[in-house]
Amino acid sequence: MKRVSILQIGDMQNGFIQKEGNLYVPGAENLIDPANDFLRQVSEDVFDLTLIVLDTHFKEEYYETQESRQFPIHCEYGSRDWELAIDLKGAPNIRYMMKNNFSMWTNLRKRALQCTDPVKRRVYKNLFHILDDPHTPSECIPRDEFLKAFFSGSIPAEVEVTLIGVASDYCNRYSMEGWLSRGARVTILQDLTKGIEKETPLVLAEDRYRCYIPESLRAVESTVYLKEMAD
Repeated sequence: MKRVSILQIGDMQNGFIQKEGNLYVPGAENLIDPANDFLRQVSEDVFDLTLIVLDTHFKEEYYETQESRQFPIHCEYGSRDWELAIDLKGAPNIRYMMKNNFSMWTNLRKRALQCTDPVKRRVYKNLFHILDDPHTPSECIPRDEFLKAFFSGSIPAEVEVTLIGVASDYCNRYSMEGWLSRGARVTILQDLTKGIEKETPLVLAEDRYRCYIPESLRAVESTVYLKEMAD
């Protein structure tokens, strides 16, 4: 069976990672150097795809969302808050996906962004699409269409997804659940994640995930993972 390995880097943006970020996750700045070290150390042939998920919000709609009842506006498109806090140099086959929801598996509401800025309107239309460049994409493929093509028409059990990023108990959780529901095996590098209220081990200790452990779901330290890859 064909094996497909994906590294997903979730919401490693200044808005969450840096202390001056609009939705700073306490302690998340401590992920920057270890995440950069991991990307430098991992062999080029380990991952077939590096998927960068970017939280992407717009002031024109944010205050209408349920998320605005919990959190201030953050990762607003085009701001420093929205930009990545880590160095992707050396990561293989990079693609991006922007989302304006906790879950990367949501579908965009069928409406245009209510603003006159053509750039913002285009970016909004590209949410939940796979892009080669989030600023000026030349490739823009609907998420599900991209995944179907990438996996030769299906997402079978031999797909392995490795997750890092924030937040363990929000966007990482929903990403993990979506991959598991599609039959993928998920490994979370727990020292390269940070939660708002719960860290990765506490999330995975919830009853709902017991049926996946250890066959389809696990959490390990990045050093352990690198050693496994080297062996």
